[in-house]
Amino acid sequence: MRSPFTFLPLLLLPLTVFLSFKESLRVKAVGDLPPLPLAGSSHQGTAEQGVASPSLIWVQLKQDGSHKKLAEGLKLPIKTVLHHNGATTSHPLAKGSWISLPALFKSHLESYSGPWIDAANLREEPPKTLAHSMNRTQREAREKRIFQSNQPLIWIQLAQTISYGDLANQLDMPPDTLSWINGDWRNEKPMVKGSWISLPQDWRSSVEHATALDLSTLRETPPKGLAFYNTVPQRGERVHTVRQGEQLASISAEGGYPLKKIYDLNPTLGNQDLRPGMKLKLPLIRPNSQQLAARPGVAGLAWPDQQMAGQQQELRFETRWSWPTRSGLVTSGYGWRWGRMHNGIDIADHVGTPVLAAADGEVRRAFWHQNGYGYLVELSHADGSRSRYAHNSRILVKAGQAVRRGQVISLMGCTGICTGPHLHFEIHPQGSGAANPLALLPPR
Repeated sequence: MRSPFTFLPLLLLPLTVFLSFKESLRVKAVGDLPPLPLAGSSHQGTAEQGVASPSLIWVQLKQDGSHKKLAEGLKLPIKTVLHHNGATTSHPLAKGSWISLPALFKSHLESYSGPWIDAANLREEPPKTLAHSMNRTQREAREKRIFQSNQPLIWIQLAQTISYGDLANQLDMPPDTLSWINGDWRNEKPMVKGSWISLPQDWRSSVEHATALDLSTLRETPPKGLAFYNTVPQRGERVHTVRQGEQLASISAEGGYPLKKIYDLNPTLGNQDLRPGMKLKLPLIRPNSQQLAARPGVAGLAWPDQQMAGQQQELRFETRWSWPTRSGLVTSGYGWRWGRMHNGIDIADHVGTPVLAAADGEVRRAFWHQNGYGYLVELSHADGSRSRYAHNSRILVKAGQAVRRGQVISLMGCTGICTGPHLHFEIHPQGSGAANPLALLPPR
C-alpha cells in the first residue's frame, strides 16, 4: 500500500504554479521595481569591465510637486528619481522644470497619460536651459571663480572606476583643474569605484549629469579622516596626498615651511596622526613654482629681455592659455641663447611628467622631428595660433584628434637635442613667428 505522502507533490503543483504566476505579475509593475543600480553599474557586468553607464532622457513637469509626489505619480522608485536629478532628499519642484530619468523607462513614460508629464516632451538631450549646457563664456567665468575666492568644496563618491579625463568631460570641467583640486595631478591611474573626490560648489549643478558619481553620497564636509580643509586650493596652495611613513614633521622639513602654515591651511587637522591616503593643503614651495626663480649664472641660458617682455605683453589672442605642466621649474626663457633665438620656454621635471594641452585645439602633428625637437606634438587653435610641445618621451595623441585645454597629450622626456628632461613649449600667433609664452600664460 502506498504512503499518503506519495501524492503530496501532485497536490501541491497547482499551488506552486499559481504562486509563480502571481510573482511574475508583481515584478512587471514598474512601481515595484527595486531602485536602479547606481550610475555606472549594470546587470551585465561591472564598471571595472568597461560597461557603459545608463543613458538618460529628459521630460518637463506639467504641475508643481516634489520628487516624492512625482515618483508616486509616475510609479517609479523614489531613489531612482532622486539619484538621477542631483538630490538626496525630496524637495519642491516647479511646473515647467526638467527632470532626468534612465532611458530604460522610456516606454513606460511614453505610455503615461497622467497629470505629471507630457510624454510628447520626452527628449534624449538635456535642454539648453539647464545649467550644464553653459556657453563658453559662462564656463570660463565659472572656471575663473575657482581661484578668485575660497570657494567651498563638495564631496562625493565614485559609482564606477573612471579616469580624470572621462569624469572631467562628464562635469564639463578642465581635466587638469579636476586633478589639481584632488591632489592627483601627477597620477594618471583611474580613480577607483567608491573613492571620494572633491568639487567646487559652483559645479554642484553639473554633478547630476555625471553618471560616474553616486549622488546619494553628496556632502558639504569631507568624510572623516580623509581631508582637513573645506575650500578649493588657491594659487600658492596645493593638495598633498599622504604617503606611507609620512608625518607632519617630515612633510614640513621636506617642504621647507613651518608647521603653523600647515595647520592654518588645514583648520580641522588638530593632533590627528596621519595615515596614507589622507589629503592636506600645503603651500607651493618655490622650486616647484612655474615662475622664474633667481636668474642663474649659467652661461648660455636664455632669459627674457625686459624690453622684449614688455613688447610681448601687448600680444592678445582669443585663445585662453594655461600652463602646459602642473609642476616643474622654468630653466630657460624666451630669447637669444648660444647665439641663436630660443623660441619658447623650457620647463624641467622628471621623465614621465604629464604634458597638458595649453588650449582647446586639434592635433596638427604628432611625430618624430628630425631637427632637434625629438618627439613633438603641435596643436592648432581656433584663432589660428599654434602651440608646440617638444622633447617628449611618449606621445599620447594623434594627428587630427580634438583635444581640450588641460588634457594630457604627452609625457615629458629628453628626446632630440636635449641636455636633461624638460618640456620645450612654444606659442605661435597666426601669421607671425613665435611669441614669448611667459607674456601670455597666467601668473602662477
